[in-house]
Amino acid sequence: MSSILKFIGIQPKRKITSSNELLEVLYSRLIQNRNLVLYNFDPEKNDFIVKGYGQNAEVYKIVNKIVTKCNAVETILYNDTGEKSVQRYKKFLKSTVPIDAAKGRIYRAKALDIIEDEQNDLLQLLKTPNNYQSWAEMMELFRIFYFVQGEAFLYRETALNSDIALSLHVAPANWMTPVFSDDPQNIIKGWKLKMYGGVKRTLDVEDVFHLKMTNPIFTEDGEQLRGLSPLVAGLKYLQLDDKSIETWIKSIENEGAKGIISPNTSNPDFWLQPEQVKLLDKEIDDRIVGVKNKNKIVASSMPLQYTQIGLSPDALSVIQALEHSQINLCDLWGVPATLFDPNPTYQNQKEAGLQFVTNVIIPYLEKEEQ
Repeated sequence: MSSILKFIGIQPKRKITSSNELLEVLYSRLIQNRNLVLYNFDPEKNDFIVKGYGQNAEVYKIVNKIVTKCNAVETILYNDTGEKSVQRYKKFLKSTVPIDAAKGRIYRAKALDIIEDEQNDLLQLLKTPNNYQSWAEMMELFRIFYFVQGEAFLYRETALNSDIALSLHVAPANWMTPVFSDDPQNIIKGWKLKMYGGVKRTLDVEDVFHLKMTNPIFTEDGEQLRGLSPLVAGLKYLQLDDKSIETWIKSIENEGAKGIISPNTSNPDFWLQPEQVKLLDKEIDDRIVGVKNKNKIVASSMPLQYTQIGLSPDALSVIQALEHSQINLCDLWGVPATLFDPNPTYQNQKEAGLQFVTNVIIPYLEKEEQ
């Protein structure tokens, strides 16, 4: 029997372990050089907080809409009663069918007890996680990092030899680097937080909460240990949007006349002579052009007409590039571009709002809750 089991690939009485041989091979370089900085995270190249959220209006609008909607959801502290209905309530609450959502609320009432004791330490921590932020303010910053940088960090301050959090703080994701251990199954033993003045603070891994977007890019430098920002995949769209706006600004700055004023008559006898054109240009500059003439009514001694000069092909291509980059940037986060349409139909806006909540907001909040 033993030889048969071996033949078909089953080892009898083999001790089952939870170790992952891939991790041992993959992280061997990190273990051997754990005192060196091997992770190729370049803040100058990968800092999407500054280059994306802080300097691109489209990224700011998209992320701000997501975070604002997330913050509208109230944070409630529950005590799990251990009832089986806890699984049922999560199942039904995900449904978009009204009757199922109602069932979910009933099961939740059975499975979870709301903690309302104002003296509860954990409730107090959630209300005021630190001396300078409320829970809503802290989570707003946390979620901005998550959706822009692809990962977000919280760290706790504790008393000496204690695991009880005294305060919670957001650590800038673009300022965090991992500290590696010699255990491939638990390769990260801490995090280094870059602070001002070149100072770095080392945080134990137990004191750090790391929420990240899945990163399938495995490298021996540990890139898969960090979150994958949507802007990594959409970097070309981000650059297209930035360059298009820069080109648009330069086009406006260097743009010539917007139109032509001429006598509104087909009789050549009433057409202006070159000397009269110069005088008319001066009159236009003095009486029509400029902030000082805004909303001003001017009179004319003869019938005139205004002919607008069309946009150049280059200007039109810039507008089209902007439209495409804006739609593609929305797609990176799964946010319907209709939500940013200045003139949407009511039905389109309604459907886009429902899709936004169902496909973006709820899945993220469930991930955060878990």
